[in-house]
Amino acid sequence: MKRTYLSIVGLMLLFIATGPALADWQDQQDAIHQLWDARAPVGHTQNFPANQCDNWAALPQNVQAVSTQTGSGLVVPSVSAANNALTDGLRQMAQSLHAYNTALTNVGTFYPAEVDGPFLMDAAYWQGAGRSPHGNALDHLPQINLAGLDNNTCPAGLANMNRQQVMDALNQTNNISNSQRWHCYSNRFSTVGQDHIPLTGYVEFTQQEYNGYNYAAADGRIVYDYVNNLVYFTPAHYRQWKKADFAQDMTGNYGCTPGGTCCDPFFKIVP
Repeated sequence: MKRTYLSIVGLMLLFIATGPALADWQDQQDAIHQLWDARAPVGHTQNFPANQCDNWAALPQNVQAVSTQTGSGLVVPSVSAANNALTDGLRQMAQSLHAYNTALTNVGTFYPAEVDGPFLMDAAYWQGAGRSPHGNALDHLPQINLAGLDNNTCPAGLANMNRQQVMDALNQTNNISNSQRWHCYSNRFSTVGQDHIPLTGYVEFTQQEYNGYNYAAADGRIVYDYVNNLVYFTPAHYRQWKKADFAQDMTGNYGCTPGGTCCDPFFKIVP
């Protein structure tokens, strides 16, 4: 009896320490399918079928209230960060960004804060995850009002710094908001190869995972709206996916073939 009691206590402590198991995505199609099944409004997903993912006007009010209209005509569904359809790493990054204050101007407030999860969310974490600005060329995300952001306020010398140095310098710059700091960061890394990416208010991060998604490094991308503090995610590297079976569409330049058979590549991750 004593041994059985100790075993039960041990299992309880293990559950408390690890928490409920989150998603384990097998590939891009599986990730898309699981996230789509977790879309809001939970309990009323029949009101938002995949064949209406490009027909905002046809969606009932309760679906529109928790979804996002875009200039492309495609609709971005929302998924709660508390939903177990998310992987550990995605949930941790999303929750950290949700807690971020874009208005702070104090020195030492640029890096998002540590939250519970598998990773140590120090400066090195964000330096490793940070990528380029997101150009939103196909309007798969809503347009952002950039009024009030002025890169003439950026600290001098960023052009000659690497990513770690830029982020550390912005963290030590006073009297500009975190939104402006990310705008300065985006401007510094807006040239990728021969391409110049326009500044749209979005910045990209690589999804950080240990074992929840083997394609995280290659295809998992968080796109952060640093003006309105909103988090979007694509598990298939910005590729649209098929209404019929959730498979990623491999048309060049993130298009869809044939037209009208795909849904928006993004899911909005909400608190």
